[in-house]
This record gives sequence, structure tokens and C-alpha cells, in this order.
Amino acid sequence: MKKTEKEIYEKTLELFNYQCALCGLNQVHLHHIRYGACGRKTYMGNVIPLCKEHHDLVHTNKRIWQPKLVAIIERVFNEKDYYSDTSNNIADTSK
Repeated sequence: MKKTEKEIYEKTLELFNYQCALCGLNQVHLHHIRYGACGRKTYMGNVIPLCKEHHDLVHTNKRIWQPKLVAIIERVFNEKDYYSDTSNNIADTSK
């Protein structure tokens, strides 16, 4: 794992208080929201913590879950004023 990936995973977990983004459980897997054809997988805004149950669930229908997870990421980033914090130089939600 690259250092940048590790930093992204850690920052994502911090933003979500080490809890599932859907239910708040604190035993989480990191899920890549956009994967495959997008090329670069690991960047801020593309990783979200989910418990095993929700991680399995979101893999049942990408078309339904992808926009929901993107909306959650955007909400959390806005609530925590993530975009205006210049120390977050690993942020990239453009893809």
C-alpha cells in the first residue's frame, strides 16, 4: 500500500469517526465508491467506511448505491468544512 493511500484511508476513517457511514457501527471495511473504469481508485471522496453488512449490501447494486454514497461523502465533507481546509492536500473528488 502506498503512503498516500494509507493517509487517505486514515483521513477517511477520522472524518467518519471510525464508524460505518450508514449505521454507525465501529467495525468497518473501507469501500471504494467508484472503481474499475475510473482508473485511479483511492482518493479522498472515493472511499467510505462501511460495516460488513452494509459493505455487502452496497455491492448488490452499484447503480442504486453509488449516488447515495457520493451524497453521504459530500454531506460529511461539507459538514466538517473539509473543502476549505487547505491542509487537506490529498482531497480529490473530481472523478
